[in-house]
Amino acid sequence: MGILKKLLLVTTTLIVISGGWLWWNRPQKVDMSGYVPADSIVFIEANSLPDIVEGFRSTDAWRSLAPLAADENNLERAGWLSKLVWWTGIGPAEAVVLSRSQVAVTVIGFEANEGDATTLRIVPRAALVAETHTGEARVRAAVERLVGDFARRAYRAPRIERKDVDGISFVTWSAPGEPRRKIVAAVSESVAVIGNDEAVVESCLAARHGERPTLIGNPQLADARARLSAGDALAFGFVSEGNAAKLLEVAVLPYVGQLSSSQQIQSGAASLLPQLSNKILGAAGWSARVTNGRMEDRYIITLRNGLAPRLREALVTSDAAAPMPAAKLLPADSQQVTQYRYQEPEAAWRGFNAAIASQLDALSAPFVSVLLDEALKPYGIESPRSFLRAAKAPVTTARLGQERGGTVLIVAVKDQQALREQVRKRLGNSLRRTRVGEAEMFVSNTPERGAAGYVAEHLIMGSEESVRHCLEASANNQTLDTVEGFKRAVRLIPAGSPAGILTFTIEDESIYSFISYLAAASRRDGAATNHNEFRERLERESFAVTLTELEEDGFMRQTFSAFGQLGDAVGRFAPQRTDDRDTSR
Repeated sequence: MGILKKLLLVTTTLIVISGGWLWWNRPQKVDMSGYVPADSIVFIEANSLPDIVEGFRSTDAWRSLAPLAADENNLERAGWLSKLVWWTGIGPAEAVVLSRSQVAVTVIGFEANEGDATTLRIVPRAALVAETHTGEARVRAAVERLVGDFARRAYRAPRIERKDVDGISFVTWSAPGEPRRKIVAAVSESVAVIGNDEAVVESCLAARHGERPTLIGNPQLADARARLSAGDALAFGFVSEGNAAKLLEVAVLPYVGQLSSSQQIQSGAASLLPQLSNKILGAAGWSARVTNGRMEDRYIITLRNGLAPRLREALVTSDAAAPMPAAKLLPADSQQVTQYRYQEPEAAWRGFNAAIASQLDALSAPFVSVLLDEALKPYGIESPRSFLRAAKAPVTTARLGQERGGTVLIVAVKDQQALREQVRKRLGNSLRRTRVGEAEMFVSNTPERGAAGYVAEHLIMGSEESVRHCLEASANNQTLDTVEGFKRAVRLIPAGSPAGILTFTIEDESIYSFISYLAAASRRDGAATNHNEFRERLERESFAVTLTELEEDGFMRQTFSAFGQLGDAVGRFAPQRTDDRDTSR
C-alpha cells in the first residue's frame, strides 16, 4: 500500500510539473501592432497560422475537394502535431517557428519600377514581421532555411549577401542581374523580419525596439478591430485615415488612361481623384473567418465630411429586387456578374453625382458628372440620365466567359420607346436588325458601337458577339441560373438583405491553385485523382458572392467564398508543383 501511494504521489507530481511546464511554455499572445511603424500604409495580422489551416479544413470546399487530392490522415496528423508543437515548442525548427508565430504584414510605401516599354510596375515596399515565441538561434536557422528555399524557387540561383547592422545579422537574397528583386531577412531575439527592402526591415526592427512610434494605441485601429470582431478572426487588416486615399491612388491612377481616349479627361481624372479621395476616404478594415462552411471576408470603408448620409438619401435599395434575375439571360460561362439594386436607377445616379460633387469646389464639381458619365460609355450608355430614366431596377453588368470575352449591360425596360431612342443614339442610324430565337437584335454597322438585344422585357447591350452569346444562351436554356454553383451562391444571400450591390464571381483558378498547393504535402504516393468528379465538385464550389451595403458612416462589404483572400494569397505566392497541376485536371 505504501508503494502504491508513493507511485501515485510521484505520478501526480510529474503530471503537475508537466502541466505547469506546458502552461508556462505556451506562447503568450502579443499585440502585433506594436511591431510595425506608426506610418504603415497597410497593416495585416494573423495570430495563429495553425488556426488558419484548421479554418481552411473546416470549409465546405475543402471537405468536398481535398479527399480527391490529399490524404486526410496525413492532414489530420499534421493538425494535431502542430498543436503539440505550439504547446511544447518541441520539434524541428521550421515546425516550431511556423506553429508558434504571430505574424504581421506591413506596407511602408510604394515605388515605381519600369515594366515594358509603355508601363510602370508599382511595387509595395513591404515586410512580414513574425513574433515566433522561440529562441533566436532556432529562429535564425529556420528563417534562413525557409526563406532561402523560397528565394531559390523564385530566383533559381540567387546571390546571397550577409552583413551586420547594429549587431543584427542581415541576409539578402537577390535575383541574378536584377538587384531590385530581393528578399531581406533579419532576426532579433524571437522576432524575424522579412521584406523586399532593407530600409523597411530596419524600420520594423526600430519599431520593435521602441526606437520609433508604432501603430499600437491607434484609436482608428481599435475601432476597426471592434467593428470587425478581430479578436476571433483568422486574420485582420487595417488602413488608417489618409493612407486609404494613398492606397486608392496607387490602385486607380495607373488605369486612368483606360477611362477615356480623351487626353483632357485623362488629365482631369488624374488631378481630381487624389483630391477627392483625400477629402472623402476615412479608415478601412478587413477580417477573415469561416461562417457556415464558407470563408467570409468582411470589409469596412468609412467616409468623411458627411458623405455617407448624403449617399444614403440617394442610394435607396429596392426591397422587391430578387437576387440576380438577369441570370436567366446570361450564359452559363459568365465569369462575373454585378447587380445594382437601387429603386430608381436615374435618381440614384443623379444623387450619387450630386453627393460626390458636393465634396469639391465650384470649379472642380462639374467635372464629376463628366467623369462619371464617361465611365458608363463602355457599356453603351451615351446619356446616363436619359438612359437610366427609361430603365427599371435592377441594373446588371456582366463579364462573359474567357472564350467569348466581353462585357454586357442588362436593364429591365421601363419606357420602351425612350430606351429604343437611346439604343439608336448609341448604335447609329446605320444598323441591321435580326432575330435570335424569340429575341430581337440590332447591330451597328460600326463594330465599335456594338449591338443591342431585346428579350423578356429586358435590354442587353454590348459587342455583337457578346449580345448574341447571351441571346443564344437564353434561347437554348444554357443560362447562368441553371448552374449549380451559382444557385448555391444565391442561397448565401440573407432574405431581405439591404445590400445595394450584389456581385457573383467565379474563382475556380484561385481555388484550384490553393487546393493543389495545400494538398501536395499530404498526397499519397500513387494516389489516383478522379478528374471528372474533381471538376464537377470544383464547379459547385467556384462561385463567390459579395454583398455591398451602405451604412451610417461608410460602406460594408461581405464576401462569401471557398477560401477567401487568405486562400487566394496562398495560391498566388506558394510554389506550385507541376505534377499536382497535371493530376487535378
